[in-house]
Amino acid sequence: MKVFQLILVAGASALASSAIAQTNIDATDKNSWSENAGWMNWRDANGGAQGARDNQTYLSGFIWTENIGWINLGGTPVSSVQYTNTTGADCGVNVSSTGGLSGLGWSENIGWINFAGGAMATPAQPARLDIAAGRLRGYAWSENIGWINLDAATAGQFVKRTCYANCDGSTGLPLATANDFQCFLNAYVSHQAYANCDRSSSAPTLTANDFQCFLDNYVSGCP
Repeated sequence: MKVFQLILVAGASALASSAIAQTNIDATDKNSWSENAGWMNWRDANGGAQGARDNQTYLSGFIWTENIGWINLGGTPVSSVQYTNTTGADCGVNVSSTGGLSGLGWSENIGWINFAGGAMATPAQPARLDIAAGRLRGYAWSENIGWINLDAATAGQFVKRTCYANCDGSTGLPLATANDFQCFLNAYVSHQAYANCDRSSSAPTLTANDFQCFLDNYVSGCP
């Protein structure tokens, strides 16, 4: 695959820092793969407290790999919606309404990771969140370690997020219960990123559409 060069003017600072919520990456399906760096664990940073998190319009938190250390996906965007990726203080990975990933991750040991790189490859292998399946697919690109496979299914590993309808994070069956409706309402009232179910990035991001979206997810259930 061939990728065009990413030209980025940015400071040598780390990504935006902020308090990062508990991970919502699945406890079992949590690893991406690099031929040059090995397995990359999206869940277990600091016992899950700083693992990667899908915040509907952006990612945050850290990936851990034994060979290159931490990869920072971002903190909280300056706009609270998406990173501009124009300064070191506002860099990270964005998620489009259809699940497409773009923007930059940062590693002290290998530098910037371009999550739009796969889309520019030949043939295109865009990094994306398959919203229906709740799992990552495609490739990200690093100048120093090459391709990062977000869906190494042939090796029995991939990255999957927890069930969206399970708002309260319960582990007992059934995962989706009436408590999740109250949890969603609380998130909506307090303007949490989680409540942006339809992943809209235009203001206002929280609308009546999000209630219908959550209901659709609830009816679909949690595996």
